[in-house]
Amino acid sequence: MATIILNHKVTDYNQWKPYYDADIKRRESAGLKEIKVGRKAGDPNTVYMIWEVKDIEGVNSMVGDPELQEVMKKAGVISPPEIVIIE
Repeated sequence: MATIILNHKVTDYNQWKPYYDADIKRRESAGLKEIKVGRKAGDPNTVYMIWEVKDIEGVNSMVGDPELQEVMKKAGVISPPEIVIIE
């Protein structure tokens, strides 16, 4: 089991969050189990997602999905994601 910590900047957390919530099926298909989603203290437009996953390949496929890139753009994501994998 690995833990994934992903963060990126958004234009507005309240705009971004409904897009994130609506995309749950993609995360489930990638095998992600959500642990925590939230904002960085002192920087409310930097979001962090923490997930557990059995297979890292599912995460790699999800992050590289062009459809996800389009959803992120619509949601107001303004920086590439930083991903940390803890095994």
